[in-house]
Amino acid sequence: MSSIEIVNALPVWMLALLVIGAAVCFSVSLQLLTRWYFGVDVLAQNNEVAGFKFAVVGVAYGVLLAFVVIVVWNDFDRAQQAVYSEAERFYNLHRTSFTFPEGTGQKIRQDLVAYAIDVRDKDWPLMEKGERGSPAAAKSLSKLSFDVGQAKPESLGLVPSVIHAFELMQQIADFRLERLSAVGGQVTSVIWWVLLLGAFINLGYPAFFATKNVAAQILMTGGLAAIIGGTLFLTINLNYPFSGPERLTSQPIDDVIQLMRIENTTSVDQH
Repeated sequence: MSSIEIVNALPVWMLALLVIGAAVCFSVSLQLLTRWYFGVDVLAQNNEVAGFKFAVVGVAYGVLLAFVVIVVWNDFDRAQQAVYSEAERFYNLHRTSFTFPEGTGQKIRQDLVAYAIDVRDKDWPLMEKGERGSPAAAKSLSKLSFDVGQAKPESLGLVPSVIHAFELMQQIADFRLERLSAVGGQVTSVIWWVLLLGAFINLGYPAFFATKNVAAQILMTGGLAAIIGGTLFLTINLNYPFSGPERLTSQPIDDVIQLMRIENTTSVDQH
């Protein structure tokens, strides 16, 4: 299974339990194993030197983790803003089309609703699987773009509306690309390997220390492992904005579709 399939298949609590639990179990088990094999007295001799080195390693890995979390959070937030902005442009173009001649405006509104439905019903299921959009939605966008491009101002007063419609169409295309570019996640396989290597080193480092109070040492080691595991879980969860239980949904698009349908019905009734 791919990482996206795993994220989609597991509830958020189970994924958190697996990642954090694996980190805690590995670190604590390795610490108890070395404590049993070498003895407290032997390991305690490493405390001063190994402690200094561990501080350097821990800070370096902490900076890397913080950087990755900030990147994936910013990408998640940007994807969310792209979805809301795309929905907003749908509605703005829909409202602008009412200033056009009836035939032109009605055709644009029909194509706009059809495209929005394709985004919701065809783009989104593929995006949840890590695929970058539907060919059917792309075709609907091309049809909408062609119809907007064919709009001609029949009077001087319509020129601003036509120009605004062109701008909105360009923005819709831009936000679509931005939305689709966030589908597969921004953390590459190389970064994942570096993160896992750093986690392995930091989780294994407490095994070189020993204190006479084994319970206190287990708590300290478990706490450190939980923080590292929790940060990795957060990275996994945010790396795929449209996948997993905490994914971005198509609700903003659906809300605009309903609103456009209501206004289309009202417009027909008025005529």
